[in-house]
Amino acid sequence: MPSAFDISDKTGQGLAVDDFVERMRPTYREKMEPWQAAFSWNHHPEDKLLALQSREDLHCSILASDWCGDVHRNFPVIVEVMRKAGIPVEVFIQEDHPDFIDQFRTLGGTSVPKVIVSDEHGKVYFSWGPRPAFVQEPMKHFKSLGLTENDESYADERSAAYENIFSRYGDDADYQRLVVYELTNLLEQS
Repeated sequence: MPSAFDISDKTGQGLAVDDFVERMRPTYREKMEPWQAAFSWNHHPEDKLLALQSREDLHCSILASDWCGDVHRNFPVIVEVMRKAGIPVEVFIQEDHPDFIDQFRTLGGTSVPKVIVSDEHGKVYFSWGPRPAFVQEPMKHFKSLGLTENDESYADERSAAYENIFSRYGDDADYQRLVVYELTNLLEQS
C-alpha cells in the first residue's frame, strides 16, 4: 500500500499521458482541449525547468479522473511542466486506485488532479493539487467552517466556495502561471 512518504509499490503501474487522454470520454476531453491549446511557454519562464533535465531521479505520478473540471484545466499544464523538466509521468485513474488517492487527500477529500513527485525508488518529495493555492483558498475557508451536510448553511457555503473558485480561475488561461510557478518552486526544492 502506498503511503504519503513511499509510493514504490505504485511506480510503473500507471498509464502513459497519451493513454489517459485517449481513455477520456469525448465530452470531457473536449472540455480539456481549450485549456491545453491556451498553454504557451511564451508566458512562462523555462530556464529553471530546463535545469532539471539533468536529474534522472525524479518521477511524477498524477492521480486524475476525466470528469473533473480541475483536471480539465490543470492536467495539460502539469504535463507541460514535467515534460519541460524531463520528468517521466504516469497517470493513475482515481477510481481505479482508491488506496493511492486515500494517501494523498486534500482537506480530507479525494480531489484531483493530485501530483506526486518522487525519486526513482518511490520516496515522495512532494504532492501538489488539485489547484493553485490562490484558487484553493475558498475551499480551505469552506472546510474550516466545519460544516456537515446536515447543517442548514452547508449547501450555500459550499456553492459560494465553488463560485469563488471559478471566479479565481477566471475565463482565460492566466491561472496557468500559478500552476507553473508553484510546480517549478516545488521541483527546485526536491
